[in-house]
Amino acid sequence: MDLVTQVENYDHDGGELLRRVKCRDGTIVESRVKCVRDGVDKAALPLHAQYDGEWLSSVVSPARTQTRGTVSVIDVFAGCGGLTLGVAEACRALGLAMEPALAVDIDEEALNVYERNFPEATVEVGPVEALVDPGRHGRALKVERRLAEAYSGIDLLIGGPPCQGHSNLNNHTRWADPKNELYMAMARFCELLRPKHVIIENVPGVEKDYGQVAQRTWARLKELGYEVNSGVLDSSVLGTAQVRRRSVTLASRLVKPNVMNAQAEMAVTSPRSLLWAIGDLAVIDDSDPFDTPSTPNKLNQSRINYLFDSRLYNLPNSMRPDCHRLKVHSYTPMYGRLYPDRPAPTITTGFGSMGRGRFVHPTERRLLTPHEAARIQGFPDFFSFGNVARGLLHKVIGNAVPPKLGYAAGMELLR
Repeated sequence: MDLVTQVENYDHDGGELLRRVKCRDGTIVESRVKCVRDGVDKAALPLHAQYDGEWLSSVVSPARTQTRGTVSVIDVFAGCGGLTLGVAEACRALGLAMEPALAVDIDEEALNVYERNFPEATVEVGPVEALVDPGRHGRALKVERRLAEAYSGIDLLIGGPPCQGHSNLNNHTRWADPKNELYMAMARFCELLRPKHVIIENVPGVEKDYGQVAQRTWARLKELGYEVNSGVLDSSVLGTAQVRRRSVTLASRLVKPNVMNAQAEMAVTSPRSLLWAIGDLAVIDDSDPFDTPSTPNKLNQSRINYLFDSRLYNLPNSMRPDCHRLKVHSYTPMYGRLYPDRPAPTITTGFGSMGRGRFVHPTERRLLTPHEAARIQGFPDFFSFGNVARGLLHKVIGNAVPPKLGYAAGMELLR
């Protein structure tokens, strides 16, 4: 048996791995995955890493072994559904059936991916402002009344409001972007629908917004009767092979949530390496953009070859473009090769270019494939991105929320 925390433990059961979760009422719930993964040295891994690895490489969604109830979910600013997927796995771990009710996003292409994977949900393509007025309190508008009539009493509201205005990569409108106010939409949804629980995800910089949008949202949720707690989670601590820090706010009318407790209870015993996530994906399928890397230009391919020939992971200044080479800079990861034995840095939409981050494969003279980037984000093989162009795959995967964040948050609220 592999006891990870007082909440989860793992064991072998024939050709399957068994996860046991202890709910707050003392109930023990079991969930399983089949052991089918090749290409990774599983014997050297603790059972919890073996379990998650088998889940990642599953081509069919593992079944629930029992049903203790249902959880209805609305995903606002849904993207391709990373948060929903994480909540779905938390529900499976807890013996609950997740019912995706509604997904909203302005990005139709990302929402198409969501719909492929959660066909039961109603999807609304368009701005969230078409459904609610983020700054409004009190009496509902006509469109808001229709929303409330359809979805009032939902179990769980989740969402990742636009984060570009809070990102450290944004040097133009950082912390003063008008879109930052959309964070307040989460409070307006709560006022109208009265969900039992709420998960809000964003970049850590949201707390520095000049308009105090996060703090105003938290205050409004408290006025509405919610227990509210916020903190910064790291997906690598939760078992994703990627360092990705995110601000997470949990709110509930039924329990007193604690974000950092959620991370502590779901934390893995040691960080998971890049090759833990992608070590079985070395074969490239040139017929499928999902399993094919971008083709670098001749100069960048020579840089990749130099890294391997010199057994380096960081490109020296002499090999960099003038914008790096001719000045003091802190761009060491750019043009770099990934380390095989540690988590990757944050996967972005630029993972198809070595000039936009550390995205060179650790053992192959090439860039990451979209399939590998999805695995690093924590998306399993049964999650379908569809047969779409590589550029779309880069955008959807790079912008996604790691499902492990939704899993940890969902466990904290629903356990």
